[in-house]
Amino acid sequence: MRHRPDLINDPQFATRKARSENKELLRAAIAEVFAGDTLENWMAKMKQANIPVGYLRTVEEGFNAPEARERHRLNRIPHPTADWVPNIEPPIAMSLTGAVDPVAAPLLGEHTKTVLHDVLGYDQLRITELTEKGVFGTGKATPST
Repeated sequence: MRHRPDLINDPQFATRKARSENKELLRAAIAEVFAGDTLENWMAKMKQANIPVGYLRTVEEGFNAPEARERHRLNRIPHPTADWVPNIEPPIAMSLTGAVDPVAAPLLGEHTKTVLHDVLGYDQLRITELTEKGVFGTGKATPST
């Protein structure tokens, strides 16, 4: 593994502005250093130095991660057509910030009329005209008020 203590005092990287101006050089130097050891070893070193570190996972990998189960971060969200959908809670909890119950993503068109009325100021007559003209599709979705 190749360490690069010379980078600490290199004027190209001594200040935030210099690092920003030379970011491609810095990225290449860092990539070269990281390439000199395994991910597992780097993660162990970072944990030892109290640097937060973890794997970047796909959604499926996140659901299957032992940490998610061990920390009770998996749950289900009620869904209007699928009964429920799986959910991974955020990895951190703030003791002074109340959590908001998660909700499933809206169905296609679920909030269309609400947005048109409350955000854009359309009256019911205008919304009905647009609906009848098929502006919002075939009407097979279940938009609410």
